[in-house]
Amino acid sequence: MAYIIRTTSDGLIYIKASYIINVKKPNSLEGAKVLGQPLIVNADNIGFLSFNVEGHVTYFMANGFEISMKALYEEAEEAFNCAKAHIERIIK
Repeated sequence: MAYIIRTTSDGLIYIKASYIINVKKPNSLEGAKVLGQPLIVNADNIGFLSFNVEGHVTYFMANGFEISMKALYEEAEEAFNCAKAHIERIIK
């Protein structure tokens, strides 16, 4: 089944690669690359969810990375909450 964001009972969030705007660490020369595969994020490593300076919905990670995506804030928040609660769900 096609999805944009889905969560697993292991506390992981899968984000479809085409909905990732960028993965970067501020003050670094270049960002990480997503090569067509879903980006897998461990919810325990997410510091908080907000908007970045460009206005995109962004997961701010504990290691300093920012994962910006083309999704509504409510969808990203639901994915974060479901992953933290270890609930499997397809958000969109």
